[in-house]
Amino acid sequence: MSITNTPQAARLDDAPEISRTLARAFADDPMMGWFFPGGASREPDLVRYFTTIFTRQYGRHGVCERTASAAAFWVAPEGQEKTVPDAETVAELEEILGDRAPLFRDAVAAAAEQGPKEPHWYLAVVGADPAARGQGHGAALLRSGLAKADA
Repeated sequence: MSITNTPQAARLDDAPEISRTLARAFADDPMMGWFFPGGASREPDLVRYFTTIFTRQYGRHGVCERTASAAAFWVAPEGQEKTVPDAETVAELEEILGDRAPLFRDAVAAAAEQGPKEPHWYLAVVGADPAARGQGHGAALLRSGLAKADA
């Protein structure tokens, strides 16, 4: 069965496709450009980054959905503690980020300090392949995630 812009649960074996989609979605993102400035290595590094956070964190402990051309990683209140990266994940992210790892770590820590203290849903990532923007993929994923959060 082919999926279009109807959200479906993302499975760990979807990681290669999801990671490539998100790498394309964030290819021109200013913040990702700051963390992944590397010219020709940028896209492969972004693919590795999204593969790592999906397979080791969000895909295991989050609420992840995809369409044919987009993906979203949410964290439910009960999953907050579980999505904190373990030492192995941190080491892998440091390898991917290289000398930008301390900047990334500081940015993540600063953002976490600003988050709500009460239980909440968190949208970690949402992105659509640039070739599919404007076709409703991101909107469908947002509606689906917000419906789960409101339930």
